[in-house]
Amino acid sequence: MVVASLCALGQPQAATPEEFDDYLIVEAAGAAAETVAVCVRFQRQWPRSAMLPAVLERRFLALQQLGRPAEAVVVAREALRLAPDNLTVRAALAVQLASEVPGEALAEAAKVAEGLESLRMARSVPLARVRETRARLGAQAHTAAGVAHYQMGDTAGALRELEAAEALLPEPALLLRLGRLYAAAGRRHEARARFEKVAGSGFEPLAEMARSELRALLK
Repeated sequence: MVVASLCALGQPQAATPEEFDDYLIVEAAGAAAETVAVCVRFQRQWPRSAMLPAVLERRFLALQQLGRPAEAVVVAREALRLAPDNLTVRAALAVQLASEVPGEALAEAAKVAEGLESLRMARSVPLARVRETRARLGAQAHTAAGVAHYQMGDTAGALRELEAAEALLPEPALLLRLGRLYAAAGRRHEARARFEKVAGSGFEPLAEMARSELRALLK
């Protein structure tokens, strides 16, 4: 069964009360550095836990927040070895790999797209959240594929994928990236429209970066 995230689907049962208590500490962790520390501690204490895939997911996402990509990739690979249908980890890994290993990123993005066709979440999850999750994961997969195509010199493919991501979830960072690609391709009208959206979004420093791109475009 393909799942968006083990955290969204619900957790397997702990084997002992002590294991469950330790998992609650993982769930309660706040800052990314704290999350990494308690996840490592849980892995050492409970190396065969049924809850380990969810712990690895949390550790992977925290490592990404901390800007530790090499470690994040290792942890993601281990998380997917234990739970290959976890689309949250796979989509985030695709984005992580896109700039450095575009071929692998494309493969991961394709697996996410395939998995979304049979995505299931817990029945208790509201429909609005299911739709948001599908959009977020789909946008991540298309963004990863777009960056990968760009790295491989395929501008048309990059535009196609980033436009697909925009249709699902037009976030400021994506719009800025797409605007820059339009500008490089000489499509000034489309570039200006994206830069203006980001400039007025209030998301700093992306808004200031978009204003700078607008000034350059309109010279």
